[in-house]
Amino acid sequence: MAREGLTPQHEAILEVARMQPADTLELLRIAGIHYDPKELSYARTDSENANRRFPRERRIDLVARLGMSDGPLVVPIEAHRRNNQNPAKLVAKARRKWAADVAVLYEDCECPVIMLVISDCDEVAAEARKPIRLGPGSTVQAVSFGPAQVRVITDPDAPEATPGAAMLSAIFHGNGPNREAVLSALDHVLARIDKEEAARRIGVVSTVLDEASAKVLEAIMSTTKFKYHSAWADGLREEGERHRARKAVFNILTARSIETTAAQRTRIETCEDLDQLETWLIAAATAASSDEVFS
Repeated sequence: MAREGLTPQHEAILEVARMQPADTLELLRIAGIHYDPKELSYARTDSENANRRFPRERRIDLVARLGMSDGPLVVPIEAHRRNNQNPAKLVAKARRKWAADVAVLYEDCECPVIMLVISDCDEVAAEARKPIRLGPGSTVQAVSFGPAQVRVITDPDAPEATPGAAMLSAIFHGNGPNREAVLSALDHVLARIDKEEAARRIGVVSTVLDEASAKVLEAIMSTTKFKYHSAWADGLREEGERHRARKAVFNILTARSIETTAAQRTRIETCEDLDQLETWLIAAATAASSDEVFS
């Protein structure tokens, strides 16, 4: 589930790096920072909590750690939506946090840190690129991008049509005037990679599509018979089963007037294990309290 304050689009963009941390280089390229993928030796995402030595917890949407030929690189990634706010005021509220996050990570990791800000608004992205002046001779600067910086990929055979780039194209432009070509290109690009990974990628993209674009994607996938389509369909069925199981657990607890805590409700809502959900469902039918269900 998306965290409070993030749109499905922002979660989808973060998922690009979570799913394939090496795609962080593509995110940086869009923001104007170029690294040769051949220089990458490892890539991973770590805890989104940047705090190590300080008592105050520091939350970052995503932290990517990359091993480049000249040493490690840390990329904290923050997603910001405009949400009808003035772009300058919105970014002003975040500047001090970005500077502090960079400082904490730089001290802990002892390597270069690049703060990357992504937004659904080009004005917010432009504001985010402005230097953060801490004092005379001391400046921190984030890199950022908005929809205008993400290229529209409609040719699946183009050199730039990597899975990560095609996925970002669909996330930002899948609801636009070129949606049929964009989504068709994504479908053909994903057909070349592992079917399980392809199914996860198309699943993330589908969360940001409006009803009309979702129908376009469905039509495209019905006419192109690629192997990953079956894995995607299986995933849809499994998610449907999990959704019904979660709803059944809530319904039984409500019918029996068993109160649940916020933490327990979150456990149900985020549980991906169908067997665990069925266990809770059986327990809910006879348990005297919510603690007994989840013990």
